[in-house]
Formats: sequence, structure tokens, C-alpha cells
Amino acid sequence: MSADLPTTSGNIDRSPRHEALAVVLLLVLAVGCYINTLGHGFVYDDEIQILQNPYVKSWHYLPQVFRHTVWSFIGDAGDTNYYRPLMTLTYLFVWKAFGDLPIGYHLLNILLNALVVACVYYAGRELFRESWTALLAAILFAVHPVHTEVVDWIASVPDLEATLFCLLGFYVYAKNPSADWKKQAAILSCFLLALLAKEPALMLAPLLISYEHFVRDDRMQTATTSKMKRYLPVCVAGAAYVLLRIILLGKLAPVLQHGQITWTQAAYSAFALITQYARLLVWPGRLSAFHVFHVSRGLGEGDVLFGIAIVVGVCALAFATRRRAPEITFCVVWMVITLAPVLNARWMAANVLAERYLYLPSVGFCWLVGWTAKRIWDFLGAQKLPRILVRAVPVSAGIALVAFGAVKTWARNTIWRDDLTLYTATLETDPESYVIHMNLGISYFGVNFKSSEAELRRALDLKPDSPNVLNALGCVYLEQNRLSEAAEAFREAISLKPGWTDPHFNYGRLLKKLGQDDSALAEFRKAVEVGPVNATARLYLAQELANHGDKSGAEVQYRQSILLAPSLTAQRNLADILLETGRQQEAVKLLQKVAKEYPFDGATHLRLGRALESEGKTRDARQQYLSTLETDPDNSEARAALRQLDASNPH
Repeated sequence: MSADLPTTSGNIDRSPRHEALAVVLLLVLAVGCYINTLGHGFVYDDEIQILQNPYVKSWHYLPQVFRHTVWSFIGDAGDTNYYRPLMTLTYLFVWKAFGDLPIGYHLLNILLNALVVACVYYAGRELFRESWTALLAAILFAVHPVHTEVVDWIASVPDLEATLFCLLGFYVYAKNPSADWKKQAAILSCFLLALLAKEPALMLAPLLISYEHFVRDDRMQTATTSKMKRYLPVCVAGAAYVLLRIILLGKLAPVLQHGQITWTQAAYSAFALITQYARLLVWPGRLSAFHVFHVSRGLGEGDVLFGIAIVVGVCALAFATRRRAPEITFCVVWMVITLAPVLNARWMAANVLAERYLYLPSVGFCWLVGWTAKRIWDFLGAQKLPRILVRAVPVSAGIALVAFGAVKTWARNTIWRDDLTLYTATLETDPESYVIHMNLGISYFGVNFKSSEAELRRALDLKPDSPNVLNALGCVYLEQNRLSEAAEAFREAISLKPGWTDPHFNYGRLLKKLGQDDSALAEFRKAVEVGPVNATARLYLAQELANHGDKSGAEVQYRQSILLAPSLTAQRNLADILLETGRQQEAVKLLQKVAKEYPFDGATHLRLGRALESEGKTRDARQQYLSTLETDPDNSEARAALRQLDASNPH
């Protein structure tokens, strides 16, 4: 046997030097596979969840973060099953450090994934009681291309955090069988953080129970009551979390995403999903940002039958290894338990099948592959064969597999660099995805209206009752002055989703364009009513209130809009109201702030110049007029103001 890769023993090799080398190798590999994502931008839902989300920009909304669902910031239409305050809190911390620069969010995902890879190694060491299996498993996890969606997509940070804290909790639990309060506090902290990151973390409780009763070394000598004391706090915390969700959301999962699917169809579909997830794990050749889901309706479908065969095979493997290799049974249990929550198509999101759902379950898969690779190595080493066969060939094969995974991961990363690239590539694999057609159409908006309309119409053909598609299509019509078509699209979007803010204020824009000012004002009020933390809705309402002569009401709405998202328009318009109502000093202070934030906005410099001139500060006013001309050389007002200053103060 080779001393470099020893056979399994009952004790963990704790050589500090070997441990450090293994961890450094894993971290370098994990970071290296994804370093090319640092130059990527915001894609998919990132813009809404970060750039348009007031919760991630101010500590003021911290109570809402913990009291409401992840989409509550969009208003009444934000009903969802997702309660993930840690995600929003994470974005808030990153926003304070990086603002709207996407590099900070991508860097966070890379680092979190690297920590997860390290935890796959450490937790695997405790599970298998030796290092090589854990190292091989962690290497596979680091280079597996199916993880690209989780790391490349900023919005997948809940999967990274939930997996990290689940692994940490399991590591602490497996490392020390005692039930002392320090250990329990550490496990509970990890469990609660994982739960606040993503709902499937609840499965850590049954995982710990399974490990305690069927895998831990002292399971035969320890009384059942003693075992229960070790995991009882986690079970209590899990029950408290379920109760909290019911209190906050009304029920465990209040939104039924696919109510048209019957329970029988959901059962058949679950087996088909097992087949599809197994295919992605074993051979991730067809990766996609949106796998189109088709409901399974009977046993005659190949994926359903194959899924049943997988379930039977997995159960047989678990039964066969339960005594001789209980850690393998645990790997199977890990995969089954952590994948189970995403197999019910009735309560899943639009993309029922998603690669990010495999991130946590794939830990068990990688451990299983690592164990198998180590046993093959041990078996070959025991054979009387030429050394080149038992050592060089498997090592070369392993290196080739790792290189293949790393290269495919690196190449896959490039598809996530921007919306246009992502959506175009996704439609090559899943041309029937109405969501991707819609998103591509929105990406074309303002650049190529013809292409935008074509993609949105294709999306509407695939999903005729989508308010999102109708609202986007209405915006295209509005920009092209096709007002009757725009009105029809907006009204239909509102009828389908009356609690959504965007079609209300977009319809208000249309009414304003038609000269129906009172109706437009009513629609803007409705937009704010259903979406009180929508900065755009409040901005439109403020502008219309000002047009109606209600300056005090407009000021309130401008201030609320600025508090949510301090846009240039809102701040500039508020300054106008302050000047009109005689609050000169407050207006000057606001305009100076805006001029500093937007140094190339000539309109702000012009307003500030006028305000300073009225205060007799001609020198400062002159500088503001000159700044106006730097960005707008033909500005007649600035030139006239400078001529008047020169005439009043001849040198």
C-alpha cells in the first residue's frame, strides 16, 4: 500500500501540516474556479432584490426584515413562502461596504462557497474518521459544474449560507458527542442561522437524529435518552421556527404556486424530478438558468419509471450498508432528506427544477463519490498488478476529471456575466421558458423595441395570464405611443395582480399622457397604497401632487421616495418645492449635496447657482453656472446668468 494515500483507519490523521495543505488546496481550487465572476454584473433578480430593495440600504427597515417575507418590500403583491431575513441582512452589510458595485456581492459568494468547500472536508473527516475520503469529496464539490448557478448568481446567497451553517452545525455535532451547553449553543446558533437563510435547513434536525442513532461510534453503548438529550435542543428550535413561520405568514407555506397540479401529478412529478436531479449530479452536461418543468401524469413516462428505480436502488444501498458502512447510509439519507423539500411541485416557484436546489444535497453525493474513489484506490493497491495500473492510471483519471470540472465551471461562469448573455444562452437549452423570454424582452427595452416586443409576445404566447409580461409589454407600447394597446395591457395586468405596484403607476403614466390628470393621480395613489416602500411609485405620486398644486403633499412623497431610494429627480424636485416655499437655506444645502453626488448634472448646478445668487453669494453662484456649462455648453440660462453677473460686477 502507498504511504501517500493510506487505507481507512478508525482514527483521523490530525497532522497539522497535512491539514493545512489540504485546506489551502481546497480554498485555492474553490476560489480559482470562480475568480472570473468578479467582473460580472447584476443579473436576473439581482436588480430587484438589491438595487430596488429599500430594506438592503438602511438599518431603518430592520424590523421589517425580520417580521416579513423576503419579497414584502414590493407591497401587497409580495406574498411568498420565503422567509429569509439573513439574506436581506447580508445584502445590507454588503451594501454598506460596496454600495451598488456588484464586485462586492460576487466576492462574497466566492468566499462563502470556499468556506462551504472547507466544511465539506472537515465534516467529511468527522463522518468517515479519515482524511482522504473527505478530501476527495471536497475536491469534487469544489469543481462540480452544477454549483455554478449558486456561486455565479448573487441572489443564490441563501443556498450558500444555509449549506455553510448546516455543515458547521453537523461538524460540531459529530465532533463531540457530549451534551454540554457550549456545544449545544454552537449547534443551535448554526441551526438558527441556517433556518434564517433558507427553509430546507430545517432538515438538519432529522439529519442529526439519523447520525446519532445509526452512525455515531458510541451508538450501541449510549442509552436512547442520552442520545435524545444531544439533539433535543435542535428539535425544539426547529419546532419554534415552524411556529414562528405560521405566526408571521399565517401558515407554514401560505402561497400555493402551482395549484393546478393535482396531488397525484405531484407524486409522479416528484419521481421525474429525482431522475432529472440525478442526471445533473452525475453528468451536468445540460445546465440552464431556467429548466422548463413539465408535469408528469403517469407511470408510462421514462423519467417517472427511472426515478422509481433510483428510489429503489437508493433504499437498497442504504439497507445493505447500514451495518458494515453506516456512514454510506448517512450519505444517502443526507441526499434524500435535503432534496425532499423541493420535490413537491405544487409549492415550488416557477422554475420547479433548479440547479441551486442541489447545492445542499450534493454534499452527500460528493461524500459518497469520495468514499467510492477511496475504496477503489484501496482495492487496486491490494492487487498484484503493475504499479502504473494501480497508481498512475487512477491518479491521471482523477486529475483529468478535476480539470474537466474546473474548465466546465470556468466556462459556465461566463454565461452569467450579464442579462443578455444569460438569457440568450438559456433560451438555447430551454426555448419554452416564458420567464426568460420576458426577461430578455425587458433587457432589450430602450435599446431595440422591436426585439423587446417580439420576446415579450413570445412570453405571452407561452403564459397568457402573466401580469409581469403584460406590464412589460404595456411599457413597450407606451414608449411607442401605442396608447390603446398599452392601456389594454396595463388594465389586464392590474386585473390579474391588483396588489402589484408597477402596473398601477405605469397605467397612471399612460393616463397622464392622455391628459386625464385626475385619473392618473388616483392610479398613482393606488400604486403607493399597494406598494408603500416603492420609491418609484412615491416619486410619480409626488410629481402629480405638485402638478395639482398640492406642494405639501408632494413634499411628503418626495421625502419618502428619497428615504427609500435617493434619486436625482426626487431630490432636485424637492429642492424646487423648498425654494418655492421660501426655505432657501434648506434648499441650498440639499442642492449642494446633490451637486456633489451628481457632479455632471447641469440642471442641479443651475438651480444651485440661482439659489446662491439670490443669497448674494455671486462668486459661488458664478462657479455653479460655469459648472453647468461644462456639461451643457449651450445652456442659454447659464450664459445669461453669467452675463448678468458680469454686468452687475464689472472688473
